[in-house]
Amino acid sequence: MLKELLTPRRNQLFGSPIKSLSDGWFELLLVTIVLAVTLVAHGMLNATHVIVHFYYLPVIIAAHYFGRTLACTIALLSVLTVCAFMLLAPAHYQARFTSPMIAVMTMIAWGGFLGLNALLMGTLSNQRARAMIELREAHVGIIEILSKYLNAADQYTKSHSMRVAELSTSIATQMKLKDDIIEDVRVGALLHDIGKVEISTRLIQKAAELDASERDEMDAHTVRGADLVRSLGTILDGAIPVIKHHHDHYSEDSKQQGLHGEEIPIGARIVSVADAYDAIVTDRPYRRGRTPEEAVTIIRGASGTQFDPKVVAAFEIVISRHNDEADAAIGGGNERTLAVTNVGE
Repeated sequence: MLKELLTPRRNQLFGSPIKSLSDGWFELLLVTIVLAVTLVAHGMLNATHVIVHFYYLPVIIAAHYFGRTLACTIALLSVLTVCAFMLLAPAHYQARFTSPMIAVMTMIAWGGFLGLNALLMGTLSNQRARAMIELREAHVGIIEILSKYLNAADQYTKSHSMRVAELSTSIATQMKLKDDIIEDVRVGALLHDIGKVEISTRLIQKAAELDASERDEMDAHTVRGADLVRSLGTILDGAIPVIKHHHDHYSEDSKQQGLHGEEIPIGARIVSVADAYDAIVTDRPYRRGRTPEEAVTIIRGASGTQFDPKVVAAFEIVISRHNDEADAAIGGGNERTLAVTNVGE
């Protein structure tokens, strides 16, 4: 179930082994600027035998960030550009080449090395990206094991992390966050309660409200969880702030320790809302779960204090959309349920 939850987002992120053009707009701009500067310098300066080597720069940058396809495209464009310069301004090259044949052979050699550079650098970049995908997928397996271990300790929160991950991802998508941030939100949501593995099972399953000391021990699961995930290596670093700060309150007037306002990572602010919603609608040993409508009202009432108003606004849109989809699926009526609350049940 967890792998099915992760697969669509992973495919969207890594379907192409290298960063997409839409996500890598800054890097694409860098390639464009370097290529443009090279073209201008080539057109203005007479030292063409030196300038042509600057075409390696945009090729190397494109290979590093975008892989083989764009690197080879930039290399081909560079060769065509230099050929155009030779045809339009032959005077720049007459002193360098004693005959047209030498000019042609030199261009073939230079263009061949440029293309070979693009091919090799791009291939190495693609292989590196595929290795990162495989490493990430290995960590998904680790996440699945940890999540199952956590759920096994508390039958009342079974599949809670998966539901929170589903809702958190929908909220992040509604807020139009970048794909890599959405992925960190998803993984952070899946592991947001992983610190509870170090808390007594008796305490987790306690069929009553917690006292102050027990509450402090339970609240410590955020720091413990962040430390646990940090020990897995750097591949999940983006999820650590989500795990550590998802219980921090948005309002600076809150007496609760931790970060406040925009200091709280956006992923943690999103998971905070999704976690609270699922906790409210889920039955616990000491109380019955509220209805989805009541949960939305409660969260709306805490907007600006416990929760980020922007996240709450996106959350309400997501919940409303799920309600509409559920109504359309079952024809409306009293049987309406939120699809997001049933994930993994």
